[in-house]
Amino acid sequence: MSTRVITRAAALLALCALVAAVAVGRWPGAGAGATTGFGRAKVVAAKVKDYTVTSQPLSVSVQRGQPATYALSVTPVSGFTGTVALSVTGLAAGATATLTPATVEVTTGSAVSSTLVVTTSATTPVGSDGFTVTGTNGSTKRTLDLTVVVSTPPPAVAVAITPASVSLAPGSTATYAVGISRVNGYTGAITLGTTGSLPKGVQATLTPSSLPAGSTSGTATLQVSTSSTTPDGTTAIGVTAAGSGVTTSSASASLVVDSKQSSKPFALAGDVVGALYPGAPARPVDLTVTNPNNQAIKLTNLGVTLGSVTRNGAVVQGCTAADFAIRQYAGSYPLTVPAGSPSTRLTSLGVPMSALPTVTFVDAARSQDACRGVTIQLAYTGSATNQ
Repeated sequence: MSTRVITRAAALLALCALVAAVAVGRWPGAGAGATTGFGRAKVVAAKVKDYTVTSQPLSVSVQRGQPATYALSVTPVSGFTGTVALSVTGLAAGATATLTPATVEVTTGSAVSSTLVVTTSATTPVGSDGFTVTGTNGSTKRTLDLTVVVSTPPPAVAVAITPASVSLAPGSTATYAVGISRVNGYTGAITLGTTGSLPKGVQATLTPSSLPAGSTSGTATLQVSTSSTTPDGTTAIGVTAAGSGVTTSSASASLVVDSKQSSKPFALAGDVVGALYPGAPARPVDLTVTNPNNQAIKLTNLGVTLGSVTRNGAVVQGCTAADFAIRQYAGSYPLTVPAGSPSTRLTSLGVPMSALPTVTFVDAARSQDACRGVTIQLAYTGSATNQ
């Protein structure tokens, strides 16, 4: 029996061969088609369904009191579908947010829109204000930071006319109330004027035609008289309010002349209820209507204007109609007055005291001692038909 002797050198060669076989991934003598046992594994990350909230634009500049509008988009990522509730936090004082819609449904691969309107107010601080829009789906929240930049609007004047339209027969007079407002701290003088081309026989008069410098708003009366020859039709009567360094404001109302309306005679009278003095509240004018006709009439327009200011029958120096202000009748039309009614009070026709015309003593910065004990004359106008 023969014995094979393995020397130390042979053993070392065998070990080296084994290590080499492991390094190349196969044993000696393995076929050419054998695969390795130690390849690299390919890792594929799973797609996470998500969504984003974006806006166009990201910042809006507005004047105090004006709205800022943002176009929001909720965009799906990796096939996301579901309901996303939108909300707004962090707005400055005096600002409010409206989302339309406040909840969006993402059902396809397309973005879904929502409109955000941030409305500022007169109390909203001036400057840049950041706030946050949040989109929520279950426990998932996505946020978007937006900015509204608020500035102070420039001083201005504003004018308004009521009623919006008066319809009357030729030869009648229409009365409109004109409200003049000082906006954003304007304190200069205000000049009033009329615009528009007037038809034949029509005259427009503003009383007063201006307001002195100061901090208070005011009122004026626009009377538009027609003649018996004024043609039928609708005319736009415009009023402007202008001041130094501010944009002119305008408003308009309609005058409808209709010869089919039968104008009926009636009489108006009135008394101021309460004493007039600087700082006193507006005093109502207790208007009465006398209908001498043998049929009911319908009042379609009432007006009160200031006439002369006198003391003991004499014109007063230093006290004029500009020291007083009229607020016109603020109730609804028409007012039906029964046939043969003598001195029917408006309140008995269902007019509330708050809707009666009023007279106010304008509290001016200058001395008004000249107005002590004066008598102011009031004139009344109106239109009535039996239709």
